Amino acid sequence: MSRALTVAEYERVARAARTYREALVVALCGRVGLRSGELADVKPSHLTERSFDGRTHAFLRVPNDGRRAYVPADVSREFERYVNANSVGADECVFDVTPRRLQMLVSEVATRAADDADGDRLADAAARDLRGGFARRHLDDGVDPRVVRATGGWAGLDSLEPYIEQPTDREIAAAMTDDEQTVAGDAVPFAGASRRLGAALDDVSTRDAVDRAACEALAPAFPAVWTCDEHGDLQECAGVDAETASATLRESVRETGLLDRHGVDERGAFAERALDAERWGRDGTVAASAIRSNGTPHGLLCAVTENGETEGLREFLVDAGRRIGWTTAAVKRKRLLVADTGVELSFGVTDGSFFVTASRELDCAFDLEGLVPVEDGDLLCFVIASGASVEDILAHADGDDRVRDVRLIRDHGDRAHLECIVSADTPTGVVVDRGGAVEALSIADGDGDLTAVFPKAVDVRGVVEAVTDRFGGVELRAKRETERRPQTTDLRQTIQEDLTEKQRATLRAAYFGGYFEWPRGSTAEELADAMDVSAPTLHNHLRKAQQKLLTAAFTDDA
Repeated sequence: MSRALTVAEYERVARAARTYREALVVALCGRVGLRSGELADVKPSHLTERSFDGRTHAFLRVPNDGRRAYVPADVSREFERYVNANSVGADECVFDVTPRRLQMLVSEVATRAADDADGDRLADAAARDLRGGFARRHLDDGVDPRVVRATGGWAGLDSLEPYIEQPTDREIAAAMTDDEQTVAGDAVPFAGASRRLGAALDDVSTRDAVDRAACEALAPAFPAVWTCDEHGDLQECAGVDAETASATLRESVRETGLLDRHGVDERGAFAERALDAERWGRDGTVAASAIRSNGTPHGLLCAVTENGETEGLREFLVDAGRRIGWTTAAVKRKRLLVADTGVELSFGVTDGSFFVTASRELDCAFDLEGLVPVEDGDLLCFVIASGASVEDILAHADGDDRVRDVRLIRDHGDRAHLECIVSADTPTGVVVDRGGAVEALSIADGDGDLTAVFPKAVDVRGVVEAVTDRFGGVELRAKRETERRPQTTDLRQTIQEDLTEKQRATLRAAYFGGYFEWPRGSTAEELADAMDVSAPTLHNHLRKAQQKLLTAAFTDDA
């Protein structure tokens, strides 16, 4: 049975979205009132605009029943931005997946929201519950039931249905505009800040840029906001001078236990303390959240509030810290790509990995061809397996919680080319999260060799302890300084400096997934599903990456 989410519950789900596709799907269900089956058929050409009393309003012509669904201004902008970013044609489906996949996407985001808040009410929330919240919110706020019925496509509102007349577009626009301003304003805390943060982090390329973009995006929501790195040193601030922010880190924030003389505590997540009123000249609270990707701390996000306990503050800052952390890890990987020298660490791995367990129990071998970190923290691995049948490997993967999915790319008889999505909670995942570029991973008979290159300034001891403390079957076998193999200068510079993180990841996935081979080892749809993006999104990143590479290859520098 469907239930209606409250405004606060909807916002928790919205903040748990990690990709633009997830955010748009949640908004179209919870703020436009679409069903998952309707979402699958929506096309850009269905969005239209009409003007009443000097204001422009967006409507979405819903496939199948032809009703006019009102689209709030910010959702309309996100819709158009998604369409443009993914090069979706006017008559192409915006979400190139099945209704079932869209239902699963909403369920995954809702489950994530429940986990973040240590609650279970949202754990089984579905698209219909977001849609139910849409009706409940508008009706509770006094919107004409005729408007709710017409824009949401309900067959009737109890026994009132025979007496309800169809409202005009003018009536719908007038009613929904008033409600839209309530939903997007103070009644829904941090909704605008969450959207600004997502946009700000979309294409930053340095750690300084990440912190600066985060503070600028969050500044309108707080009197003061700042970040520090993993050592506790101030990175960026807004609404407060550097001296005051640094002093608050040393005093109030350190009292929370999230920060000590060694740096940011790996176990901490969120804490609050009263401001030093004498230093700040006001009463209030400082809230701090860990900036973290998977288990690796990259710093703290701190914000000041003046009105005591703020609804949704914890959930928002924890989510913001995770999003900033993932972006920070991505730019650290990019920094390694542009370095000419680094530190190579080689680990022996006998536990903590699906490939190790499978090689031991199936008497087979795995060799990593390529690896792509994806946005939710998992690893997209392309491996060559030998010594065991594909059926046995797939069956073994089905029983391992560390494996999200396995797909056969090509069977060569004596060996198989596989695409595997594995959890980041593995030795390889920790190495990548700590900024390492995996150079080789070979596993046979339950014993593996993992080699990765790190920036020269890396804290080697910290990396080794992070891996060996978490996995008892991992040991450091070798350490040496290394120089990168020479490559064609122009193409290398283009790949490392001109391609965005998403373009580079897509290009690697396509290459190692056999997309450029003939016949193809992977279709665009299969790669998109593995990377948890839409097919148009993958095509967009791939085309832009190819264009940049071809420009570098064929442009006459003279």
